[in-house]
Amino acid sequence: MIKRLLVILGVTVVVLGVVGGGCAYSIVDVARRMVNFQLTLNGSSYKTFRWCTNALPFTDKVEKLMNKKWVIVLQNNTELRPTGGFMGSFATIMTKCAADKRQCGIKDIKFSDIYEPDGKLPGHVEPPYPIQEAFGQGWWKLRDANWDPDFASSAGTISWFLEQGGEGLIDGVVGVNLSTITSILEVLGPLKMVTYDETVTAKNFYNLAQKYAETRTTGNKTDKRGFLGAVGTALVEEIKSAGLVDQIKLAKLMAGELESKQILIWAKDGALQEDMVRMRWDGGLGAGWNEVGDYVYVVDSNLGANKSDCCIERSLVQEVAKKDGLAQVSLRVIRKNNNPTEVPIPPYFWGGEYVDYVRVIVPVEANKISGVRVGGIELKQMTEEDFKIPNSLRWGRSEGQYNVELKQGFYVIGFWMTVKAGETGEASVLWESRRGAADKYELWVKRQPGIETFNYQLTVNNKIAVKEKVDKDRWYSVLLGG
Repeated sequence: MIKRLLVILGVTVVVLGVVGGGCAYSIVDVARRMVNFQLTLNGSSYKTFRWCTNALPFTDKVEKLMNKKWVIVLQNNTELRPTGGFMGSFATIMTKCAADKRQCGIKDIKFSDIYEPDGKLPGHVEPPYPIQEAFGQGWWKLRDANWDPDFASSAGTISWFLEQGGEGLIDGVVGVNLSTITSILEVLGPLKMVTYDETVTAKNFYNLAQKYAETRTTGNKTDKRGFLGAVGTALVEEIKSAGLVDQIKLAKLMAGELESKQILIWAKDGALQEDMVRMRWDGGLGAGWNEVGDYVYVVDSNLGANKSDCCIERSLVQEVAKKDGLAQVSLRVIRKNNNPTEVPIPPYFWGGEYVDYVRVIVPVEANKISGVRVGGIELKQMTEEDFKIPNSLRWGRSEGQYNVELKQGFYVIGFWMTVKAGETGEASVLWESRRGAADKYELWVKRQPGIETFNYQLTVNNKIAVKEKVDKDRWYSVLLGG
């Protein structure tokens, strides 16, 4: 599966803006040669590819993609985390290019369970306090390393944990959500497994992956790594027989997944990472924002050890009113839990109560936080006194408090919100903003990786200015009046 994904990602990287005939064929041909370790950088196929993709990102850096170790982490976004979802598995991809440039591409691929390097981690790492309050384990490990909403920061942490866990130096990290794999299967159709008595489809892939994740038996085929590896093998075979039309469909799909941040990329190489930032594939906090208007980013983290994000309906209701030259802003964070039961009922249902650590992110400059409420109850802001003991010794959720951190010029306002099955929870954050012109309010609204859409309503001076479903980062500009 991961190998197949890398091929499609490679096609996506070079296919943006390219259409038609010989160019499309050369792009697919180069991708196929890469996956089979048969790409020749001084060959005619690659020269045609370079001509077709002139000025597109990465195409002048293919050699820099070689002789590196890449890690692709599969994030299960039915258990939402800041960069997409809980990391259950990963693949290490070794790329290589011979000195004569006649053999380049993927040299080796290995599938692993996320818990394998965790078991080899030396020493102790202090956990972020919400991780400790949720699980009470007293440590931080790879499985929860994608904790930072800024993907580059999370990827750096992921690579550190992998290196400490015996995986060697990592040159890049790619985050891919389970929903992306499902979308790929919708294009490819059913996959008959050779080593399992299963037929994998877009509809049953999640349930099968979860089934084998729960049967964590080692030494035979009934484990998560074996299942995902078998799916990967089947997908690689599919690409060998896939036609050009299907390849282009998949490339367009993956381009959309990159644009909507369901795939995020971090490269240790500075020049490659500049391309990621320029294309907004880096998952950066400030990606796309002009730093002039206001900014809102709401990040959920499911810390209930279940897969309840399958059934969460998200809404943001923002109210803005002009007063004394300032924009008085109220943001209501609403979560409707449509899970049918409080606890998972394997193998039929994996969701339940929604234990959500919410972070609302707004700019520091020209903004002043004035209050946070959950369920109508005013929360107290945490102080240094609340962190006198190590995070690893904390116990129980600090549900009556909220924390404010400073990161890259933003306030990160964090608090707990728990929503029982069949119920709706609501929190609100209030602030004053000096951002924007005197007669209008401008706003950049970001959408978290791992979710498809959320309901958004913006009310200005008691009049609804925006009411829509948000499926990607959006820019709004509305008149304030009076």
